[in-house]
Amino acid sequence: MLHLRSEGKRDNTVTMYADAVRWFAAEHLLTGGQPTDIDTRFDTDADTSADMLRFEPVRDWELVSRVHLRSWLVRLRHRQHKDAYVNNQYRCLQQFFKWLADEEEIANPMRKMKPPKVTPEPVPVFEQDEITRILSTAEGRDFLARRDLALMRLLADTGVRLQELTNLTTDDVDLDKRRARVTGKGGRIRWVRFTKRTAMVLDRYLRTRSRHENASLPRLWLSAKGGALTKSGIYQMLRRRATRAGVEHVHPHRFRHDFSHRYLDNGGAEGVLMELNGWDSRQMLRHYGRSAAASRAQRHYDQVMDRSA
Repeated sequence: MLHLRSEGKRDNTVTMYADAVRWFAAEHLLTGGQPTDIDTRFDTDADTSADMLRFEPVRDWELVSRVHLRSWLVRLRHRQHKDAYVNNQYRCLQQFFKWLADEEEIANPMRKMKPPKVTPEPVPVFEQDEITRILSTAEGRDFLARRDLALMRLLADTGVRLQELTNLTTDDVDLDKRRARVTGKGGRIRWVRFTKRTAMVLDRYLRTRSRHENASLPRLWLSAKGGALTKSGIYQMLRRRATRAGVEHVHPHRFRHDFSHRYLDNGGAEGVLMELNGWDSRQMLRHYGRSAAASRAQRHYDQVMDRSA
């Protein structure tokens, strides 16, 4: 963890890597691969846990082999974790064993191992009226209504990450130019744009916020009685609003998916989207591009087939 932090990795990333290593060690290596109640819960017609690999408990990192690693990945798949999740766990362990091999000069059991394949899945976006329904739950003039509406509209307009949204300060928002300054991964700063409607909603929130008992705090989003709104607070607020609107599976990152999909689907330039979203790699762009291309293909189908009907 010290090594990761020295490389400038975010706290969330460091925690994710460390948790993956602890989990692998505690639940697989130290138990000798013995199945738990979680494993048997996914057994169907046959006792698939009976086919899981058992081995002598491993108490030394130098004794970890590819067999132990592969059997752990199989175990995760047996628990019906998605391809992307299994791939993520693999990459966390890969970073650990790479560090261990360099630091302790021992063999790296993951050397030349291939990562689990990830089957592309549709990007989870909103249906046409779902965002409208969620936003409609925050109609009102009180502090919470104006805060929630401004927060959700900004999220929908920009697709910023949850951490970026949480860390916004009042100085980061420029209503005249309709833009916000966000600090992304690796401390990189960029500007994101929002619509005129969102600028008006933000202005109403800021005027109401000025009367808040903690108005002097720099953070843009304040809780009703306490200090700055946390990531957990934003997440819970979205869930409450979505439940009230009758929309399922709502979380902050789904707004990011939806923004990226709509931007490309409406003809937005790929390079501009990379800048707006703070992406260095085109991998995510290809992911969202497939979704937008599928949407365009369906519309084109209707245009062609309606003429022939």
